[in-house]
Amino acid sequence: MSIALPFMRWILALLLAATAAAATANENAEPDPAKSQYWTPIRQMMFGDREILDGKDVIHVYLNTRAIDATTVPLSVKAQFDQTSERYIKLLYLIVERNPSPAAGLFHFTPDSGRAQLETRLRFEDFSFVRAIAETNDGKLYMSTRWVKAAGGCSAPGERNRIPPHLVGQMRFKFVEESLEYNKPALVQLMIRHPNESALASDFDETKVPRFVRSVKVTFDGKPVMSGEVDFSISDNPSFRFFFKPPHEGQLEAIVEDTHDQQYVHRMTITEGTPLPGG
Repeated sequence: MSIALPFMRWILALLLAATAAAATANENAEPDPAKSQYWTPIRQMMFGDREILDGKDVIHVYLNTRAIDATTVPLSVKAQFDQTSERYIKLLYLIVERNPSPAAGLFHFTPDSGRAQLETRLRFEDFSFVRAIAETNDGKLYMSTRWVKAAGGCSAPGERNRIPPHLVGQMRFKFVEESLEYNKPALVQLMIRHPNESALASDFDETKVPRFVRSVKVTFDGKPVMSGEVDFSISDNPSFRFFFKPPHEGQLEAIVEDTHDQQYVHRMTITEGTPLPGG
């Protein structure tokens, strides 16, 4: 069974759990991360009784703990070891506890990723813990947590995010390196033109169906590199930065689908030594 279906069920269930917790929350105080009333139902819904270990030697979350703009908060999640066939991170769960939809994304990695790293931008509706939970290939779970002071991002007016219809779905790859080396992890960013509407935006037209990216799939010559099931906790014009390790010349491909069942495809041929598009 595809993981995408359980992921969407988690989102629906977590919406209810988050709403119930909000009724009694202290909106300003930082709670004990181990005793958060938000985390308890989220953990039970997503992981049941599975043990979640301290992720200090496995994964780490980096972001500003006080954000200026709650609609677009940069976040980076980095593994503390390289991906190998013997040991690698296969799943990364990204959770914003106090968002209306706490499950921001579920991302898949392989040994061919080289390194399990993800950078993106998030919306925050309230001060919240962000939890990144890595599942390694042996089935163990490891968590890193940060508290972020940002609020109003999901319900902010979406007018400034409007994109002309003919531009929606346009994509490009941007590389950090000037040129590529085979069998060496390369950091690449996938940039997507998309409004990624929040149905909670104060100016959202309730007669319409919200439109946001729900899945991203990146492959190299048909082999998986990184994929994810995401929701509107990801900011408008979604951006995902990650590693991949090409063994030879080939084609890097991104396929993106949104909640209007529209699919967008972007391809780029990769060759060692050829100048790469940057910022």
